[in-house]
Amino acid sequence: MSFWPFGHSLNNSNVNRILDDYFNVLHALEKSNPAVAESVQQNFSGSGNGESGGHSPDEISSVDLNERQTSGFRPSNGSSSSSSSLSSKTDLDEDDIASATTPMVITLQSLNSSFIDKILDESELLNELTRQNSNLLDFICFGFFYEPKTHAKVQHMDYLIGQMLECIDSFSEDTINPSRDSPMASVQEKDQDLNDNDNEELDENAVSCASENKEQKLLNKANIISEILSLDIWLITESLMKKDTHLSRIWSMLKHPNMKSEKSPLVSMFLKINQNLLVARKDQYLNFIRSLDHFVDDLLAHVDVSMLMDFLLKCIATDKVEVPTGVIEHVDEQRLVRKCLEFLNNEKYDPDIQACAGDFLKALIAISANAPLDDMSIGPNSLTRQLASLECIENLVDIIIKRRGSALNITVSIVIELIRKNNSDYDQVNLLTTNLQSNPPSNRDPIYLGYMLRHFAQKLPELFDIILDADNDPSIPMLKNQLNEHFKPLGFERFKIVELIAELLHCSNMGLMNSKRAERIAAQRDKARTQLAVQLQDALEDLSIEDKKDIDDKQESKNDKSIDEGHNYDHDDNKERDKDDYDNDNNENASVSGSGETKNQNPSRAVSDISLSNDVDLSDEEVDESFEIPYVNENQNAKLRKNPTIGDLFKIMFYDTQILPKIIQLFLSHPWNNFWHNVIFDIIQQIFNGRMDFSYNSFLVYSLFNLNGSKKFMPEAIAAASIFDNFKLTKDFILQGYQNSYAFYEKKRTNLGYMGHLVLIAEEVVKFSKLYKVELISPDIHDTLQDEGWRFYAEDVLNDTRIMYSKILGGGNYVDDGNGNIVPQLPEQLPSSNDDASEEEDKVKGGGLINVESLEEQLGLSTESDLHEKLKEILIANSQQEVEKKIRRMV
Repeated sequence: MSFWPFGHSLNNSNVNRILDDYFNVLHALEKSNPAVAESVQQNFSGSGNGESGGHSPDEISSVDLNERQTSGFRPSNGSSSSSSSLSSKTDLDEDDIASATTPMVITLQSLNSSFIDKILDESELLNELTRQNSNLLDFICFGFFYEPKTHAKVQHMDYLIGQMLECIDSFSEDTINPSRDSPMASVQEKDQDLNDNDNEELDENAVSCASENKEQKLLNKANIISEILSLDIWLITESLMKKDTHLSRIWSMLKHPNMKSEKSPLVSMFLKINQNLLVARKDQYLNFIRSLDHFVDDLLAHVDVSMLMDFLLKCIATDKVEVPTGVIEHVDEQRLVRKCLEFLNNEKYDPDIQACAGDFLKALIAISANAPLDDMSIGPNSLTRQLASLECIENLVDIIIKRRGSALNITVSIVIELIRKNNSDYDQVNLLTTNLQSNPPSNRDPIYLGYMLRHFAQKLPELFDIILDADNDPSIPMLKNQLNEHFKPLGFERFKIVELIAELLHCSNMGLMNSKRAERIAAQRDKARTQLAVQLQDALEDLSIEDKKDIDDKQESKNDKSIDEGHNYDHDDNKERDKDDYDNDNNENASVSGSGETKNQNPSRAVSDISLSNDVDLSDEEVDESFEIPYVNENQNAKLRKNPTIGDLFKIMFYDTQILPKIIQLFLSHPWNNFWHNVIFDIIQQIFNGRMDFSYNSFLVYSLFNLNGSKKFMPEAIAAASIFDNFKLTKDFILQGYQNSYAFYEKKRTNLGYMGHLVLIAEEVVKFSKLYKVELISPDIHDTLQDEGWRFYAEDVLNDTRIMYSKILGGGNYVDDGNGNIVPQLPEQLPSSNDDASEEEDKVKGGGLINVESLEEQLGLSTESDLHEKLKEILIANSQQEVEKKIRRMV
């Protein structure tokens, strides 16, 4: 006896028996009823279009429906339309016995919905379909029945879709999201010993449970139908795509009131069908999508349902550079980006809705990155180009400054993602090495971020006000941390603003942002792209006019619609006149229109013509990279401020606004906010690693070491209004922060939370001092770095701290690479010299490599407490040395 259940279910399945019955009834009617015969010919022979037969219900009813066959009818095992016989059925029910003894009268009413209803109740239905049961597929895709009363022909495919929609109309909220308080649950929780009143309540609950059971059956039925329609079987997908009404009815599920959340079963039903069609029948399905006038609105109505937004993203992702599908243009025409931005309104939408809209835009930006990441990547396009346009950027800045709150947080995240995914240093087409002739502009050009950076630079003072406003905001409550310290939280708005500034600073360092020629080329290509779009629209209108005339001529030959046609021609004539006026205007500029040629114009020819009219004085676009020594001086300041690149414009506004001292001050006053510490470290690291010769970045570096001295390079009004006193990064930030942490450790036996990032910033200063001859940048910087307190910290305290903080958990060695970086130790990197003087010199200058393991043995550094005690000894010894020096001077 076999223990395998497989192979037995087929014998117990009634699917093939139901199919036998259906096809035998259909075969009998085909012989007796010409209308049925014609429908069979249309549906099953492949000669028809799958729609209703050529006979109207009246013609069908005129046939003798009471006509009986001479020999009676009973389904037989020899039916050629069936793949299995009825002989496998061993237990006959009463209907079978009756049909075996009484001849069946076959009428049009015999071909009803009972067959497909029985099929849907069969547990083996889906298994039979996946086994490619040809008769079952024919039954579902080509089969039909007649309504009992109207005798109207109904296709099985239409019936399935209709049944699914009827079922979901019957769902209640409890069916979609069953709760513990539902009648079914309450019945199950009742005790068996109930009094009479309880029995009455049980009866009521039983009725409710019966209703719920009915709804559950409807839900199961809808699920079964959705599974059928979502099968990746050619015949099923072809049948669905044959009629637009099929897809339109399925699409209408989006407007159903029960499709409220991701928990709704309607979401999975909708997606199963549509995602399968998107993959299996992509071209046909995208044709359907492009025919939907409210495609974007229908999906954005469910912006909080992430699975539907993912589906929208998948549709957009089909439109790639190498295989365009037109979906991007379609959703762009329906204002997808602008409608998503409309959700960023604190008064109209909850933060969750805003977050969902923001997540979608960030996902769109991600797949539109200039550097392809995965199969979903589609490259730059008109959607992200619009998001980076001045119009949208102005809108985003207004949201940040005026609306604040959750809208600010989400908007900042969108801008940051836009910058990260469109870094011009990774553009596949270099704007500076291409031209309009060899590479005509298109919507697939890399996104230029110059307009965005310029507008944010101009708005930096208002962004800085958000950081300052939080200091005087009485609505921010005082909190207590785990150390029982009271503190005023930094605030998420301030963090997001500084995170945005850090990313804008990244953007200002991009190559294109520091080229005046790039800005001119970008503007030139934008104008050419706009002109080409106008010419394409004109060409499309010309084609539509010709097509319209052809259609009108055909209609005129069939019937008289002179009034409507006259109206249409008047409308088209107006368009034609408008176009002629536009062409005449363009003809005045020969460089643009090319001797009046606007129709069927070669794009490269048009771009070439446009380029001739957009040439500007080249002496204005080159960056004067001559500079004096030191770099930070009055002449250099005046020259850079006179006509700055966009990158320098941002740095100049960043310099004048004096954001740096404020955010660094907040670094020390919020010692446990590591998110803030990380973003401040990012900003300082960028400044130290930026260009130092011909760039305003050197002035930012100077302001870190001498804030008071930096004011002389600011406009007088700005310098006079400064609210910050003198500030030096080494003394007032690094040394002060270290001293605060040292004192805190004495009390609490733990460091302040910022010490890790503070050490990293100190390392950046050391690296900077070794990479450059700082006196060439500014003598003031050199003098600051020669301060005894800083030299003691950098040469003694920082070195020991670096060793301790660079230990590998679980053991192992790191070494100093000579530039202030700690790297894994390699055997050939170990120092070979045993000369104490040379080793000490290498230690101070950073030119040698340090054997961390041997130093740990010498210093005994294994825990934070060991490090603290060691540094304490160094500080005490240094203090004693200072006292001895003073005594010697007095003597």
